[in-house]
Amino acid sequence: MKHLSSLILTALLGGLVTLSSCQKEENTPQQTQEAKFIYASQVENAFQLTPLADLAEGVQTSFDNSQTLPSGHLFLEKYGNYIYAISGSMYGQGGEQTLRKYQMREGKLKEVATLSFKGSPNVIEIIFASDTKAYGVTCASRGQLIIFNPSTMQEMGEIDLSPYAATDPKAEAPDKDPDAGTGIVRDGKLFLCLNQTKSMMELYDEPASVAVIDVATDKVEKVIKDARVQSLGMVGHTTAILDEAGNIYFYSGPRSAMFGKPEGILRIKKGETDFDKEYYVSVTKADGAEPTSFGMTMTYYKGKVYFFLEKPSLVVDPNDKTFTKNKDFVPYELDLKSGKGKILPLPGSSGWSANATIAYNGKIYFGIHAKDGLGFYSYDPATGQGSNKPVVTTPAGIYKIIKL
Repeated sequence: MKHLSSLILTALLGGLVTLSSCQKEENTPQQTQEAKFIYASQVENAFQLTPLADLAEGVQTSFDNSQTLPSGHLFLEKYGNYIYAISGSMYGQGGEQTLRKYQMREGKLKEVATLSFKGSPNVIEIIFASDTKAYGVTCASRGQLIIFNPSTMQEMGEIDLSPYAATDPKAEAPDKDPDAGTGIVRDGKLFLCLNQTKSMMELYDEPASVAVIDVATDKVEKVIKDARVQSLGMVGHTTAILDEAGNIYFYSGPRSAMFGKPEGILRIKKGETDFDKEYYVSVTKADGAEPTSFGMTMTYYKGKVYFFLEKPSLVVDPNDKTFTKNKDFVPYELDLKSGKGKILPLPGSSGWSANATIAYNGKIYFGIHAKDGLGFYSYDPATGQGSNKPVVTTPAGIYKIIKL
């Protein structure tokens, strides 16, 4: 348990560790094609945001055209014609408070604007609603959601979430939770997970809750709850899934499973604003999982989600502070309809790459920090075959990847 909490706090939040295998490689062929992806690696207490031309066999990358950000909790996403990144501070775990806006120019990321949030509210993720409205998700018991314009990069206001805290907001020393969690916009409404937390690793015994917010007015219409799961949408470690039919899926993430709390995936059906009482999928009870197993950021593809599943039984050194010796995160496939899952024929990874998955051209790519090499390994759902070596090699372990 000590190993797991340390891993979540340090490895997955961008702990300040330098990997010996992350040294810049000299004389590595660098791609010259137009970039289709951006991937992030952590090297020497900083993130390297690197353009990637293709996920094709034999591609090698270097950090020659990389953009450097301070280490912390990394948000990296494309919206419209721009790439947004922030290396935020999660419960004091490094980072900064500046959102950076980039464009791709001549194969490189060029910074075009920045936004420094007032009062350092620990914004660590962004939820986009439109070209002119986005929400900054705050951390560390701030009990607020920052509203800003991503076109002008100016703050517009905030939404007070403290009335929905587990404790009485009128108490002499009220809890400023809930922390906002993962969210997604559908049909003009923001569905925002609310985490009732005592601290980074402690939860109140409260049902999973999601605030339904009108994007036009920024008013909370209602808060829906479901006791089958606790603490949905752990920010930075889970993603909201929107399938082809318009259904939303939220996953509880590491915090619930690690401490034996109710975990799993819940659904809000298309056209509905309440949880689907007929739907529930457990991750810890899926094939190959263990009682305290948990999944990380999930990539959706044709009715299934792909992610790294943590298996405590694969930990060989609980005291490893480099977070590279234990390959206890295994590539995994989970069917959202049947709840059946399987471990994929790919090597296990350290926690550094536990958020790096992407679907592209009919295949799923996992950023793996493995004994046999660093880089992107591929899995073909049609054939069930996985690569035994990196398809794309990288000079450091991959933290995250996005498609441009």
